[in-house]
Amino acid sequence: MREEYYNSYDLSVRDRFLQIRRFLFSAVILLSVLSLGYFLFWLGAISDEIFYEYGKVVFEPLASFLNLGDTSTNIYLNTSLMLVGAIVPISIFQYFLDKTEETMINQYKTSEEKRRRKEILEEQKSYMARFDSIRTYSICLSIDYEGIKNPISKDVKTHINNAVYDKISQILQNIEQNSKVSKSDVLIFTSHNFYNYDNVYDVLLNTLSKIKSGIEQKYSCKFIPSITTDAFSSSLNDTSIRKQHFEIQSFNFKNRALSTATFSNKYKHLKHNKYAGIPIGEYAYFTDDKMGTYELNVVYKNLAKAIS
Repeated sequence: MREEYYNSYDLSVRDRFLQIRRFLFSAVILLSVLSLGYFLFWLGAISDEIFYEYGKVVFEPLASFLNLGDTSTNIYLNTSLMLVGAIVPISIFQYFLDKTEETMINQYKTSEEKRRRKEILEEQKSYMARFDSIRTYSICLSIDYEGIKNPISKDVKTHINNAVYDKISQILQNIEQNSKVSKSDVLIFTSHNFYNYDNVYDVLLNTLSKIKSGIEQKYSCKFIPSITTDAFSSSLNDTSIRKQHFEIQSFNFKNRALSTATFSNKYKHLKHNKYAGIPIGEYAYFTDDKMGTYELNVVYKNLAKAIS
């Protein structure tokens, strides 16, 4: 419930009832004073004729009105008692006034709570629907090499990666039949089966681990893999996935395993946690005078070390 809105209504109702109470309190005071005045005047009237003659100009109109046909001095005592008696229904009315005030506030509070619960339910449905629309994920892998004694040429890197990507793509397609794998200077794996993601990622890391040691020994180099995982509703072409991968790497994120917040949220929504990663914030990039951002999670800060 929107507390500030409820408080505004609460204060408004209480203020209106406070005004009524003040009026009733003033009425009780006035009736009490008048009752006392008529009682004192009655005492004076029965004991002093002159006091009665001078005072009845003030006290007689109301007394005569309330005691039609009676001309005795008892009308002033009766009026005093009537005025006291009028305080009783006012007191009873004040009791019901308190009950009415609390009932109005509680009814409104209950109504607001029901409305807010309905609002939250709609928000939850909308939130769930948003994740249901995310149907595809992608894993983009790039591998770089750093020569220990001599630099590794671009052609050699390309040759190694072609062999590595061929081997990995065959393995991944065997465990995920309906997946798609494309290869260039990166390997891009896409699938609709989020539930098998952990298995795919396990196999990818294990395969990289086996490949890493052999390549580092053969070529006397450091094996530097980088992985980004994303998820999306509509189909995203391989060019865009590759572009995003290298834009993310431009934040000095080479040799890391990362995932976007979109993927991480969908992944957690499915009750998976193994490769959810840790949020590291939002990063901005600039292309063609345009700015965009990536909200990222880090799965492995040092991927080469993790697969070792």
